[in-house]
Amino acid sequence: MEILLSEIKFDDTTRVRTDLGEESLLELIESFKNVGQITPIVVDRTHRLIAGRRRLEAARRLSWSAIRAEYFEDLDPLTQKIVEFDENSKRLQLTWQEAARAIKEIHELKKATEGNWSASDTARTLGISIGKVSEDLLLASALDNTRVVDRPSRRGALTTVKRERELILVRELARRRAVDLGVTSDHLVATTGGVIYNASCLDILREMSENSVDLVVTDPPWGINFDKASQWTTHWIGSYDDREETVRATLTCAFPLLYRVLKPTCHLYTFFPIQEAQWWVSLMTEAGFIVRQRPLIWFKTGQIGITDTYSSFLPVYESILWAFKPGANDIRRLFSRAVPEAQGWPREPTIWHENSKPTEMLGKWIESSSEVNEIVLDPFSGGGSTLAAAFGLGRYYIGCEQDAVHYTKSLERLRSLEERKDEEVEED
Repeated sequence: MEILLSEIKFDDTTRVRTDLGEESLLELIESFKNVGQITPIVVDRTHRLIAGRRRLEAARRLSWSAIRAEYFEDLDPLTQKIVEFDENSKRLQLTWQEAARAIKEIHELKKATEGNWSASDTARTLGISIGKVSEDLLLASALDNTRVVDRPSRRGALTTVKRERELILVRELARRRAVDLGVTSDHLVATTGGVIYNASCLDILREMSENSVDLVVTDPPWGINFDKASQWTTHWIGSYDDREETVRATLTCAFPLLYRVLKPTCHLYTFFPIQEAQWWVSLMTEAGFIVRQRPLIWFKTGQIGITDTYSSFLPVYESILWAFKPGANDIRRLFSRAVPEAQGWPREPTIWHENSKPTEMLGKWIESSSEVNEIVLDPFSGGGSTLAAAFGLGRYYIGCEQDAVHYTKSLERLRSLEERKDEEVEED
């Protein structure tokens, strides 16, 4: 029915929200000009306005004499839901979760009954901006995500939704970057900071493009039979072949491949057993690297090493070889900052790996030997310490870990770093 505007009763002083929103009101007026009044106002039997104050104001500014209206008692369930949303929203009684859910229900009911129905139509129907409708439909689609629904504010929830969508995009870009390097392996999982393969590094290195990596930091197996060493017998779970002959055969293949994928002038850091220094230096030199004869040292501060007290000294340090792939005239990349050749750091907790290296120390090398967004490779990534350090410094990482248990743990570690970074960004 139509009711004369002069017969409609309303009192703006009783409204909690008195601002009609001039900008969106002008949009509604333009909508009235173009498509007419889509939704009637709602009145009671005495013509007291219940819902539709902005529609009424738009009609008044257009100098209409009458406006379409419905009695509240005659409304169908869909229109009652619209009225409920309109009135509760105006009175700020809905949480952002409730508002998003209500807008989605209204939008879907309209689509079901009207067919060709868009978010713009829903916005005009409810008398709110298309931006708000679009955002609330996005929020409503994520209400099953606890990270979103637990956000106290609407803005924070929107940030979380958008960040998670960005996360998908960034992971895809990380995957594509790995593909661009020539690796087509199916054993790949992409994160925001890079990729990690549950595969033999030899298979991955053979596929990678020549001269594609900016830095190698790794801790290969040393071939010391962890499962039989006295200090590990109660801790080590044998999950791969750590016999000396097997490890030597793997490294003999690995270092020439690492030389091939590393860019000229760039650096390599590798942990190694000091008692086998001659073999390791010879192997790396034969592969083409120029090796620093004086090793780097990591002192394990704050705790006593694990060993058999009656048969050997307590091991309190590990040794690292530094090398580079020579460029023209054997030039090498300069360090961005000086790093001591010996550093003292406590061992990492064995959450991620039985022999995790401190990320702070690895980070010193990564920061000195690479730049932001460059590629850091760890072909024996274990519990992911190198990858975690690279992630924290904004480097793109590539990790390979053949052991399924350690691969799963390192992936869990990288996912937790992603979430922590998102939480820092998503501040209300």
